[in-house]
Amino acid sequence: MRAGGGRHSPRRPTRPGLAHEDQLDEWRRRLDDMGDTTATFEWGFRWLAANRPDPTPAVLVHGDFRMGNLIVDGSDLAAVLDWELVHVGQAYEDLAWFCIRAWRFGAPASLGAGGLGSIESFLRAYEQAGATTVDRVAFHWWLVLATLRWGVICRFQAERHLSGQHRSVELATIGRRVCETEWDLLNLLAPADDGRRAAARGGGGQSGRAAP
Repeated sequence: MRAGGGRHSPRRPTRPGLAHEDQLDEWRRRLDDMGDTTATFEWGFRWLAANRPDPTPAVLVHGDFRMGNLIVDGSDLAAVLDWELVHVGQAYEDLAWFCIRAWRFGAPASLGAGGLGSIESFLRAYEQAGATTVDRVAFHWWLVLATLRWGVICRFQAERHLSGQHRSVELATIGRRVCETEWDLLNLLAPADDGRRAAARGGGGQSGRAAP
């Protein structure tokens, strides 16, 4: 995790033009702008608002940090692609986005970090690379937000197709994944089933527990 550990320097980025928006407010607004929602999405937003962790120092956030944007040369990371979503925010955003179920592409829950390894081993490697500590409860909150964010994106892509703005089989197919995201959210937010929540995170219950 040298890429993340080095990129997430605690020094506040000062480059002009970098946005610094509250991610919960941002995705709430995007869903509202579509004029469409689901009961599961609303529950997710309400839970996030009620359980928001304390903010951490602002860092440079990639915004789309996942396996599809990494180039590997042998056993080493050669490049991180697609920086068009870069902004100022919290390191947890990149960490959680890498670990949502959509980016494991069918790999088992035990490989919850991008289909490569467990979420816990991923977080420990990040801690070692950056000489920092990842709060597991805060990470769970960001994992819920990242999952909800993907659901909103899926719904947005479906709307582009259904409205005729851009007819596309790909967009229509992505839109059908809204229900998958709802299922992931239900598992992550299940207050009385720690085992199922752990499986949704990546197994073992080692990623921390969030308040119900």
